[in-house]
Amino acid sequence: MGLLGETFGGIRLIGDKVMYGGDTWPVAGTTARVEQGADVAKRVTATRLLALGVFALAVKKQQGHVFLTLEGPELDIAVEVLAKKEGDARKFAAKVNAAGKRK
Repeated sequence: MGLLGETFGGIRLIGDKVMYGGDTWPVAGTTARVEQGADVAKRVTATRLLALGVFALAVKKQQGHVFLTLEGPELDIAVEVLAKKEGDARKFAAKVNAAGKRK
């Protein structure tokens, strides 16, 4: 990871922190996934509903769409991924998962 960390879809991973939308959370215990819209819709939580707003209810209808999701003790983030960027999203998710497991 570079000095400025890693960034994807507006989510920044710097050291032991995740930043998104002006907020910062510890990355410890965070799990990142790249999922199909239908799979995300199956797990819509109250926190995700707040994070995605009305869009959370539309996710199920967007079955061809892919999302990068981060879930942790203090965060619940979902960002849409362009099809051509899915590989980059998976690499970013792997870095978040590795950082989330460090103590």
